[in-house]
Amino acid sequence: MPEQFKTNVPIPPQYEPTRKRSRWWVPIVIIGVVVLFFLVVFIMIFSSISNLFEREPVVVKTNSVLVINLNRPIAEYVGESLSSLFSQDGTIAYYDLLKAIENASTDNKIKGIYLRCSASMIGWAKRVELVEALERFKKSGKFIYAFIEVGNENDYYLALPSDKIFLAREGVVEMNGFSISALFLRGLFDKIGIEYYVQQFEDYKSAGETYSRTKFSDSARVAYKDLLLQRYELFLAGVEKYRKIKRELIVDVLNRGVYSPDSLLALGFVDSLINDNQAKDYIRGIVSGEKDKVDTSKSKVNFVDVSDYIKSEDFGANENRDKEKAIAIVYASGPIVQRIQKSPLSTDVEIDPDSFIKNLKKARDDKKVKAIIIRIDSPGGSVIASDEIWNEIEKTKKIKPVYASMSDVAASGGYYIAMACDTIIAHPATITGSIGVISIVPNFSSMMNKIGVTVDTISTNNASQDLNLFIPFSKRQKEKLEELSRPIYFRFLEKVAKSRKKTLEEVRSVAKGRVWTGEKALEKGLIDVLGGLQDAITIASKRIGVVNPTIKRYPRPMEDFEILLNLFSKKKDEAKRIQETGILNILSLFPQELKMQVLQYLQFYYLSHKEQNLVILPYLIWIN
Repeated sequence: MPEQFKTNVPIPPQYEPTRKRSRWWVPIVIIGVVVLFFLVVFIMIFSSISNLFEREPVVVKTNSVLVINLNRPIAEYVGESLSSLFSQDGTIAYYDLLKAIENASTDNKIKGIYLRCSASMIGWAKRVELVEALERFKKSGKFIYAFIEVGNENDYYLALPSDKIFLAREGVVEMNGFSISALFLRGLFDKIGIEYYVQQFEDYKSAGETYSRTKFSDSARVAYKDLLLQRYELFLAGVEKYRKIKRELIVDVLNRGVYSPDSLLALGFVDSLINDNQAKDYIRGIVSGEKDKVDTSKSKVNFVDVSDYIKSEDFGANENRDKEKAIAIVYASGPIVQRIQKSPLSTDVEIDPDSFIKNLKKARDDKKVKAIIIRIDSPGGSVIASDEIWNEIEKTKKIKPVYASMSDVAASGGYYIAMACDTIIAHPATITGSIGVISIVPNFSSMMNKIGVTVDTISTNNASQDLNLFIPFSKRQKEKLEELSRPIYFRFLEKVAKSRKKTLEEVRSVAKGRVWTGEKALEKGLIDVLGGLQDAITIASKRIGVVNPTIKRYPRPMEDFEILLNLFSKKKDEAKRIQETGILNILSLFPQELKMQVLQYLQFYYLSHKEQNLVILPYLIWIN
């Protein structure tokens, strides 16, 4: 290098720049950490909620008394309800109640039953069968004591098998006989200009009378009088048997209307006038052998609620059920509806063909299930849905024996599905029959005239405006509606005739929409055997040759946590929620009798909204 280009300045070393490494994995790690965090939080919340509903097994101690509080709904099937999660007095399944009483009779830790039957919420047929179960319990030598605060003959009837009946000092028991009441809306509709055209097959199919009349028809009055008389006779016979009171005195009390505790005590209808705590003290004294002691509250006697008892760790431990041979109970409870007919007042306790058939197929496909009992508690409903269920039962009975067990009500559509079974079993107090069809079509033409609204039409054919709700019905239109309904009724009769092995005229003579008690239905050849749920299980057990079969229920009873998840996962339109809440809030102000009838009519309206022909019980039969 030439001298002139030389320099003393050091030349810095030459470095090649290092490439920056890609950090593509960083966002993935961050996302993973976030997901993991939320997953851990979710698991913790899930575990916490699960623990909240994971009740510790109830341990029944020595010297326990089973408490049966009947001031709660007793249903065939317990649907999804928050009240069942957070209330000890929530709905209890009827089968569980019967099973608890039976189990308690042989449970050495249970010394007796404390029955609280104020304002009891249970149907009449179940009520009578429950009294029979309590009577069987007493044969074990254990005691039953009953306490009533407020009630009527229905509540008092439940207390009859008790060793003693206690009545609250300031309580009231209405002893004034039985009656049926119903609402009739014709006067209201006349005022606002709504006319209901009702086509009924036949005389006794009186459901539409709610809309078209101002009082009971003669036919309805005759049918319901028979229902009342059976209940009246059962009550008289029960009081005479258990309380040893002469029939003449019982009739006199009911005629006069006796309510006061002092009068009922003096007449021998109750044994003591004490409150709930005093009744428990008395029972503690009996169990502990310290009945002469002034204060027995510290005696080591445990009161176990029936809802806890059926969940206790030893419950049913000694049953020795055959695990290879089972009987399935498939529940059919509530009105029969189509999928499209769900109303804002719909509950989980109703019969839709999809759900019912799904459960029936489960029982049919289960190889361990050797017989099926369809437990029916329904006033009827949709013809289409009833027929769909009927067809599925017909298929099933070709594979396994199928029994119908009728509860409080199995009428109209309820009878329709029962007649598909091999054998029909009804309690003597069951309300059944009502074999008939009604068509109900409202017309608003008068209302339109009243408010000054006119209707004009443009049509392609003469029949285009048939059943237009805003144009008066012509005679021809009414005849066409009858032509539509009559074949449905006669197909119903033909199915009954085939099922019961009778002629069409024989069936028609006991049909015509008339309701019968189970007792009368046996006389008329509409059922095969008298008995309750336990009798149905016994009959089915004999058929399959098993003394003590496993009982499987469909839909199966759910755990509390499952109920909670189902409630939150249900999809319900917000407007429908608001509508439902508003209606129920208003109805909560009504007396129980009126509330139940209004709910029935609203449910009836929603059923008829999509289907003019219904097979449904004539009225909500509310017997006071």
